[in-house]
Amino acid sequence: MIRIGHNPNTNMLPMFHFLPKEHPLLESITAEPTGHNAMLSDRRIDMAPISAFSYGEHWQDYTMLPNLSVSAKGRVGSILLFSKVALKDLDGLTVALTNTSATSVNLTKILLHHYFGVVPRYLTMPSDLQGMLARADAALLIADAAIQAALLHPDCHIYDLGEEWLYHTGCSMTYAVWAFPKRLIFERERELKAVYHLLLNAKAKALCNMEDIVKTSQTMLGGSLQYWRNYFARFSYGLDQTIVTGLKKYLDLCFELKLLSSRPLLQFWPEE
Repeated sequence: MIRIGHNPNTNMLPMFHFLPKEHPLLESITAEPTGHNAMLSDRRIDMAPISAFSYGEHWQDYTMLPNLSVSAKGRVGSILLFSKVALKDLDGLTVALTNTSATSVNLTKILLHHYFGVVPRYLTMPSDLQGMLARADAALLIADAAIQAALLHPDCHIYDLGEEWLYHTGCSMTYAVWAFPKRLIFERERELKAVYHLLLNAKAKALCNMEDIVKTSQTMLGGSLQYWRNYFARFSYGLDQTIVTGLKKYLDLCFELKLLSSRPLLQFWPEE
């Protein structure tokens, strides 16, 4: 049995909605991205859609599955920085960072430090916009927490970090990749391949039945059907060369800004 991380947020529904709930090869463990990052690192799970940044931390020990990611080119709608001031004015002020993200936390630092030339102070907090802005001048929220906060139309600037990344780099942004420890290739190769095909089939079925995903998301969080159609239209769940280029750009910048201790190499299994 392969223990996989299950991410409950709407942006991951196209990966999980049609994945078999009961399957002899699968055991699902639900957590937010940072939870899966830690679980994969300490062997509590075998495979997960981890933060792209977490792959960068463990690239020497992990490998990625091809054709699977959570990526977007430009506006994403759920990686949002809520700020009382313009980004260029955040130098020396305080930014509250969600405790559920690694990729977006470091994307925030890249954008602010490298492209806006500001160095705020950072706090890490639970995902509660009101509580975060009570202690800070800006707040990073991701996934469903970001969507729910934005739907309330708070009185502040709202910056979409996918949009900012595209503007400054011209690249797509990859938020999560499917990864597992390399040692499992030698220990459980047949199971890994079977689970990989289950994931590919679930994704393919979702992409052919997106109205089911849209309606499920509306039931979970509200909003209009058209809102959710537009939301999912922004995402790619594949990993083509354009997406790989953006992922490499992000990880290279993490290394160059000393957010990562080594420059990651992108390694995939099975090789195509």
